[in-house]
Amino acid sequence: MTTDNQRGRPGRRALLDVEQVITAALAVLDADGLEAVTFRRVSADLGVSHMTLYGYFDSKEALLEALVAHTIAVPSIRTTEKAPWDEVLFKAIEDLRQTLVTRPGIAEVLITQELKGSWVAEVRESLLNILRSGGYNEHQAIDGISIIFNYLLGAVMIQTKRGQGGSPESFERGLWYLINGIKTDQA
Repeated sequence: MTTDNQRGRPGRRALLDVEQVITAALAVLDADGLEAVTFRRVSADLGVSHMTLYGYFDSKEALLEALVAHTIAVPSIRTTEKAPWDEVLFKAIEDLRQTLVTRPGIAEVLITQELKGSWVAEVRESLLNILRSGGYNEHQAIDGISIIFNYLLGAVMIQTKRGQGGSPESFERGLWYLINGIKTDQA
C-alpha cells in the first residue's frame, strides 16, 4: 500500500520514495554541508524536478527534521537495563556522540534549527526518563539534560571542525564530570 508521501500526483507512478529522498539529502549534507541541502540540489542529484520533493516534504525545515529523525537513535535508552541511571545516561550520550561525529551535519542541524517533530519529544523524554529514574525532579532533569546536550553538541562540533582537542578520553572524562555534577545537585 502506498501513502500520499510515496505517490506523486494522482494517476502517476511514484518517482521516488521518502527513503530515497532522505538518503540523497544525507549524501549532500555529508559531502557539502548544511547550506548545500536545498530542494534544487537534492532533486538534481535524484534526477527529478525540485517541485517533486514538495510531494514528500513541504519545506526544507521538514526535510532537515526528517534527516535528524532518520539519523538519531538512542539504542542504549531503548533497552531495559538494570544499570544505574548514570551509566545508562553515559552510554546514551556516548552513542549519540559517535553518531554525530560520523554525521557532523546533523549536529549542525540540531544547533541551528528548531525541531518540533514527535521524534524530538520521544528522544527528549527518553533522556529525561533516565534522570527521573535517578530520583531527579522535572526541573533538575531538564537542566541536567540541557547541560549535557550542550556539552555533547559543542564537543562534536569542535572535534569535527578542528580535531579532538584533547586526549581520546577527554570527552568521556568531561561527560563523567558533568554527570557527577548533576549527582551533587541532587544532594
